Amino acid sequence: MGHIGLRVPDLDAAVAFQRDVIGMVEVERTAGAAYLTCNDRHHELILIQDPVRRGYDHIGLEVADPAALDQAARTVPAAGGTVLGAVYDGEPGIDRALLVRSPEGHVFKLFCGMQRGIELEPGDRPLKFEHVSVKVRRPRRFERFLRDGLGFRFSDRIFPIASWWHCDADHHGMAVVLSPTVELSHYAYAWPDLNALGRVADRLKARRGAKPIWGPSRHGPGNNHFLYHHDHDGAMVEHCSELEQMPPAGDYQARSWPLLPDPINQWGGSPPLRFVLTGFPALEPAAGRPSWAMGRDDGAAA
Repeated sequence: MGHIGLRVPDLDAAVAFQRDVIGMVEVERTAGAAYLTCNDRHHELILIQDPVRRGYDHIGLEVADPAALDQAARTVPAAGGTVLGAVYDGEPGIDRALLVRSPEGHVFKLFCGMQRGIELEPGDRPLKFEHVSVKVRRPRRFERFLRDGLGFRFSDRIFPIASWWHCDADHHGMAVVLSPTVELSHYAYAWPDLNALGRVADRLKARRGAKPIWGPSRHGPGNNHFLYHHDHDGAMVEHCSELEQMPPAGDYQARSWPLLPDPINQWGGSPPLRFVLTGFPALEPAAGRPSWAMGRDDGAAA
């Protein structure tokens, strides 16, 4: 899992929220896009200034090398997806990338060559961008795209409402939720422990006068602690700790769960209506390199 890109009307305000509440650090700003990180990678989050379209732009997935991008250009159409232009370069922090769209309209940016070696001052911040949960109308069609087009593997399912999929050792990088709308449900950060989630809730209250939507508690699928809240622009953020690891890194066994409150919340009841109804729009992309994805050598002002 690489990063997520969000379009926001007020870039300064969106960056300030990520910094003050979550602890993210802005590494670079150019061409109306801010790149934020919480570790040694150039970015785990991209915030894009857009006064017209509020929503989420893409989900970033890191692949091994340029050959993997060429392979994706062949496998994605066969799995029901669409390739959006050719491989492009010049985007800050990465070597090159390819945009693809799922059958449901969610956009993925496959990329390689993430810049590393960023040095941050000590601070209370996430370990990494961890996963994304998306809402889809036809889950089976989207799952086929994840499996056959992008190489994800099955982790868990609560039939018929949700499934979880992994592309690395983490229990899930993608969660798929049955919905009448095509939206982002939430994006998630990984933290070292449950206490860290409590500190996020403290900062949310102290610095923004807001409260969590749901949690802290523990999910069944993935067995992770969770805490949910809205970011500055209304997208839902999840904070996680103790997410299970899939074999061979861990011993978690993929399974199907019953449609009951206990699996989704081991410490409490069903998710609140505010959680269920939250969604961030999936935006229609342009083909090829986005206008905001340019480095300083392209003539953009930092």
